[in-house]
Amino acid sequence: MKRFWMILKRALLLRCPRCGKGKIFRRRFTTYENCSVCHLVFEREEGFYTGAVAINLIVSELLITAFAVPFSIWAALNPGVPFIPLIIALSPLPVLLPFLFFRHTKSLWIGMAYLLDPPRFEQQLKR
Repeated sequence: MKRFWMILKRALLLRCPRCGKGKIFRRRFTTYENCSVCHLVFEREEGFYTGAVAINLIVSELLITAFAVPFSIWAALNPGVPFIPLIIALSPLPVLLPFLFFRHTKSLWIGMAYLLDPPRFEQQLKR
């Protein structure tokens, strides 16, 4: 259990899940191929990050729904609320939230993969 929390912390700090020192991201949306310190390969196969993108989208949309449903009910019960200007102001959220969470969901995906299926030494030598 201690290992889980350590890997989670490293993932949230956008660091390598194995050593905790190497950075995962080169630029805003570009990851390094492997860790600069321990040489852990981040992308194991083509399409590896598909799950991270799905989780990112699901979490983002659930957050929006968790906010929008109670807000809509409140606005419907209070006729004086300027509903249309608020909807216009909040409409960029479904597009912006996935971009804001992108790096962390990708990092969490790498950490989860490392925790559940750590690469064997032979796999690391192939790259």
